[in-house]
Amino acid sequence: MKKRHLFFFSIFLFSYLFPVPYRGGELRTNQTYRYGRFETRMKAAPGSGVVNSFFLYRDYWSEGLDGAEHWNEIDIELLGQYTDKIQTNLFIQNGWDLPQLDNISFNAQADFHTYAIEWTPEYISFFVDDILIRFVDNFYVDSMYHHQKIMMNIWQPTAVSWVGPFDENILPVYAFYDWVKYYAYVPGTGNAGTDNDFIQLWQDDFDYFDNSRWSKASHTFNGNNADFTYANVVFESGYMILCLTTPGDTGYNGDPLEIASDILPASISIESPYPNPFNGSVVVPINIMKPSNVQFTIYDLSGGLIFSSSQRYNTIEKNQFFWHGENNSGHIVSSGAYLLSIKNKMFSKTKKILFIK
Repeated sequence: MKKRHLFFFSIFLFSYLFPVPYRGGELRTNQTYRYGRFETRMKAAPGSGVVNSFFLYRDYWSEGLDGAEHWNEIDIELLGQYTDKIQTNLFIQNGWDLPQLDNISFNAQADFHTYAIEWTPEYISFFVDDILIRFVDNFYVDSMYHHQKIMMNIWQPTAVSWVGPFDENILPVYAFYDWVKYYAYVPGTGNAGTDNDFIQLWQDDFDYFDNSRWSKASHTFNGNNADFTYANVVFESGYMILCLTTPGDTGYNGDPLEIASDILPASISIESPYPNPFNGSVVVPINIMKPSNVQFTIYDLSGGLIFSSSQRYNTIEKNQFFWHGENNSGHIVSSGAYLLSIKNKMFSKTKKILFIK
């Protein structure tokens, strides 16, 4: 314990002598998890030099440990310098990491998307809008066996070569989290995720700060130009908002999303597409509880964009969406499986459909 106290005193002394210029935010679960599927729906923060994340981390300091040989971490990171990329990473004992930067077909800063991690003893997979973007089954997975916390944060790294140059005049910037879901790993007995090996145990819609589940952070670390502060983790309008600010402007003070009651997302429910498989047209019944704009997107299984359409529904209750097996150029697509994404600002759902010529 003396060694641990000395460590935290050293952090306090360093922060006092060399204060960092910005303030960030971090939220973490009180409970730890070992294996499962972890999901969030979020809208990324903009700006070169800015990072916001959804990740799993072994909080080994809270276990009384103080060496990188105890490190386990699984990351999804949105780097503000990119509008078409996502970074995933694994850290294992002694800080060995395995970063990968992948292209995505949308601007993560412009709208909400769903990001997921599947962590099992055999593999770790990363998904965006239910599309697999990375699969790892090497020795990194074998070394990833410690319990970890679910975390989200926003910060300003000193590593310009990684995140790009930073201009503080863009501050404040915000990242929005709509919800987080946790699924337990129950191989062979679940109803969700890859091979139905997972089952959902809880969902937090961030309607309020549930301190029985979450804790706000107040710390920093080497390479971070931002101190995490409680004031920069805000629960408002059904979102958890992480803020990157100057010290004198902490908290949520308005943003490009302009969250207001007149644009709060409508509620939607969808029924199973039919016929499925189909030849000709597939129909998706949609129940609208409030007039809403709805975005429909068709992807192939590798994540390639096939078709997109936006439709305004002014009547409540029963509505329908039709897809005739065409791409955006009007050409009939090849036979095979496709992913149909249906969403508005508060709802996102992906269904697999099978087209047969």
